[in-house]
Amino acid sequence: MLEDLNHLADTFQDSPARDVLFALDSVLSISAVGLVAWRSTWASVASIACLISSLVIDNFASALFAGAVITVAVLATATPRFIVAHLAVHCIWIALAVLLSDGSSEALFWNLFIFLLLSTLLGAGIRHFRQQRQRSEQRVRDLEILNERLREDERQALARDLHDVVAHELTLITMQTMSRRRSEDVGELHQVLETVEGAARSALHELRVLLRLLRDENDGDHPRDVTGAGLAIGSLDQVVTSLAASLRDLRFDPQVELTGDLEATPTTVRGTAARILQEAVTNIIKYAPRGSRCLISVAADDHELKLRVTNPLPRSSPHAAGRSSELSSGLGLRGIAERVSLLGGHAESGPEGGQWVLDVCLPVDGREAL
Repeated sequence: MLEDLNHLADTFQDSPARDVLFALDSVLSISAVGLVAWRSTWASVASIACLISSLVIDNFASALFAGAVITVAVLATATPRFIVAHLAVHCIWIALAVLLSDGSSEALFWNLFIFLLLSTLLGAGIRHFRQQRQRSEQRVRDLEILNERLREDERQALARDLHDVVAHELTLITMQTMSRRRSEDVGELHQVLETVEGAARSALHELRVLLRLLRDENDGDHPRDVTGAGLAIGSLDQVVTSLAASLRDLRFDPQVELTGDLEATPTTVRGTAARILQEAVTNIIKYAPRGSRCLISVAADDHELKLRVTNPLPRSSPHAAGRSSELSSGLGLRGIAERVSLLGGHAESGPEGGQWVLDVCLPVDGREAL
């Protein structure tokens, strides 16, 4: 640029037309470089005028400077197809400059080619680091999304566990006290107090286990199981026996069917099954007619664990409807569906022949587990 301006100042009086071309070449070069701040592709297109004017005046300083700056910008930001076109135009320009030159064509070729090569390498390096940065930013975004998803899964698992721990035991306590509040039998009242005490102790114990998990979840290298398999469930046989006993205490008539080696199933599947059965029994206590017969069936084989819980549909009465509305949280069946989905199983529930039926199938060989 300075060389062109000096030449213009020295020769302005000698060749006005040539001086105008020099000035025009400088203006075109500056304008083309300025377009880089807007869009490199437009700057590349505009630089063609600089290349042509440099061939006319046989001076390549301004065009070379502008071409180098624009080449760096194009290599760093443009598409591969446009980069090829840009470099092809500059190669043609170099060839024409060598063919039309009056002096040493070999020296001119190497000067122009090396300058273009250096700007190409610089632009390619900037492009590489930009792409690396973009990939790193994308990985960070992906990790943030994954972390948010894991946090949501953890939140859902904790919500399910808290619902199971609190809802079952408090429902048991509520129904025991509601059913015996008019009783004058001291022995029966003592039995109710023992049942209430046992339910309260059980809820307190599982809440303590849950709090221990919450405190320790960031201390070790093993993340908490987001399937919400269970907190302190013991064996599946014991869980079913305990649930059936709770039903008998509330004057239901539970029928229990256990088939297969339940303890041979994976721990996660057993824990999930225990929580599902606990929720199903909670729903029996809430909605089934008092004294009705209900079925708890658990069958295990080499591939799946099947659960089936049935109970009569509730009688339609204002008192029963009010009690059901008061005790219902609306989360039980949704929690069951979420637990089953996490293990790749399926669950169905609904009225069938005057009974409310819950059917759950959990894979135990891991073929369908998520």
